[in-house]
Amino acid sequence: MLIKKKEKYIIVFEKILKNIENKKYLTNSKLPSENNFAKEFNVNRHTVRKALEVLKDKGLIFSQKGKGNFISNIKVPYSISDKSSYTSKILNLGYEPKTKLLSADIIEPNAEVSKALNLNKNLKVIELKLLRFANDLPISISYSYFDAFLYSEIIRNLNLEPFSLYKILEKSYPFLEVTKESTVFEAINSTKELSELLLMPNNTPILTASTLSKDQDGNFVEYGTSYFRGDTCKIKVDLI
Repeated sequence: MLIKKKEKYIIVFEKILKNIENKKYLTNSKLPSENNFAKEFNVNRHTVRKALEVLKDKGLIFSQKGKGNFISNIKVPYSISDKSSYTSKILNLGYEPKTKLLSADIIEPNAEVSKALNLNKNLKVIELKLLRFANDLPISISYSYFDAFLYSEIIRNLNLEPFSLYKILEKSYPFLEVTKESTVFEAINSTKELSELLLMPNNTPILTASTLSKDQDGNFVEYGTSYFRGDTCKIKVDLI
């Protein structure tokens, strides 16, 4: 019986994977260049590139144009009851946070958003589309919706640097206290757009979290849905 010999790129993939599992490279650190890998494993760059593509397909690494390849095994806890900002959560984990505003529009809400915020007919909402990073790894895309009449001040403060929705709300409405009322989780397959923004293969499972928030008087403030890379998010539930 003939034993099929492993292709070279599979051998290289397995060696790099073993090094990642043995923590030879730091979490989210930059991997050696293709040339360095080629010298280390005594193969050509094409073989290395094929091995790296397998790692990307499995969501273990991600690429940044002009910068190289990075390990993507970051785990960010999504807390159901926590009031802290995204920035503070990421800083507490020892990562560098960043939020990029992809778009800000005033639109007519769909039925789901309208119902969640208990809006009357013909009322519009502010839609903010955000891409969030940890150490330059894109980990989630969020859509946040606010009553455009009640929260118009948000639009005037979108130029806040560095961008932080938490800080924008704090600046726009200093006496506003926002608390999560409910969160619904769902696992779905990513769309082409989500995959491209999150640097993931198409049809990769992702976690969605749809959250409704209220103010200190019980009034609806925000309804939003976040789409997380499945390999970067874990759910944290505070029972007390």
